[in-house]
Amino acid sequence: MGRLIFQIADLIYRFVSLNILWLVFTLAGLGIFGVMPSTVALFSIVREWVRGEKDIALFSKYYAFFKAEFVRSNILGLFFLVVFYVIYVNFSFVSYFYTASVELFIYIVIFFFAVISFMTFINLFSVMAHYEYKTWHYLKASAGLVFLHPVKTILQLVWIVAYVIIAVNFPKVFVVIGVSVFAYILMSLNYSTFKRLGST
Repeated sequence: MGRLIFQIADLIYRFVSLNILWLVFTLAGLGIFGVMPSTVALFSIVREWVRGEKDIALFSKYYAFFKAEFVRSNILGLFFLVVFYVIYVNFSFVSYFYTASVELFIYIVIFFFAVISFMTFINLFSVMAHYEYKTWHYLKASAGLVFLHPVKTILQLVWIVAYVIIAVNFPKVFVVIGVSVFAYILMSLNYSTFKRLGST
C-alpha cells in the first residue's frame, strides 16, 4: 500500500513539475516565441517517459530540447498561424461571396480542412519529439499521421474535447493534469504508430 502511494505521489510530482517547466519556458520565450519550442520540449520529455525512461534529468533535458527546437518550431508555428488565419478569414466571409444554396457545402469543406489542419498541428509535436527531419518534412509526416490511422485520429479528437471540458468545468483538476497529461495521452497514441512503422 505504501509503495502504491509513493508511486502515485511520484507520478503526480513528475506531471506537475513538467507543467511548471512548460509554463516557465513559455514565458521565457515571451509567450509567442516560447510556446512552440516549450511544447516540443514537453512532448520530447513525455516521449522518454512513454519509452520507459523515468529517471532523467528533467530540467537539463527540457532546456536542451527547448534550445534545439527554438528556431525550427517557431518557423512551423508561424506557418500554422497563417493557415489558421486563412481558415478564419474564409469562414467569416462565406456568406458574403456565396449564395445560400451553396453556403452549407462551403462551410463543410472549410470545417473539414480546419480539422485536418488542426490535427496536423497537434501531431506536429509528437513527430518533432520523435524524428529528426528537415523542417518542412515535419508537415508531411504530421499530416500523414492524420490519415494513416483514422481511428486514432478520432480518439485524439475525443481526448482533446474531453480535455477542454475538464479544463472548463474542473479548473482545479486542470491545474494538476495541465498540458503534461494532455501530451502524454497524445504521445502514447502516436508512439504506438511509430513503433508499427519500425521507429522506436
